[in-house]
Amino acid sequence: MKDVARYMQVHLAGAAAGIDLFGLSGRRILDEKISTEVLRIREELVDERQRLVRMVKEFGANDPVVLSSVTRLGAQLVRLGPAGNWRRRTPLTDLVVLETMRDAVAGKIAGWQALLTVVDDHAPLDREELEWLLAQGEEQHDTLTQAHREISSRVLASEARQSQPSAH
Repeated sequence: MKDVARYMQVHLAGAAAGIDLFGLSGRRILDEKISTEVLRIREELVDERQRLVRMVKEFGANDPVVLSSVTRLGAQLVRLGPAGNWRRRTPLTDLVVLETMRDAVAGKIAGWQALLTVVDDHAPLDREELEWLLAQGEEQHDTLTQAHREISSRVLASEARQSQPSAH
């Protein structure tokens, strides 16, 4: 198997985890507008993963089921982080999860960029499709960055307001 196929398999596993992360957390984000955006991005991730599966198969490889399962478990563990737990969701949880989502999308962007460096060397890769996927990833990252700003200012500023002494 070619290194490019192995590389895409790693991204396939990450995509499976990302889909789970965006789905599980997107439905639970406290801000309805941001939740809607995250769930929209999740649908785009599903389509992107299907495209990547097709590309991997064109290289004669397959979807790495075991690796995907392990990475999906990791996506669920994000919910156990210090900002919340399985049962209780806090605004701080949303902030940390949005950071994780931004990191995941940044990794995906790097993947499309890497494939574009070798697109002319591998017939199964399509430059136009990769450029479109890259642009979509950049738009997703911009959306998540804006959501992160909104949640950050709301969550972290509210803490500062609560700790200020009141004037009598």
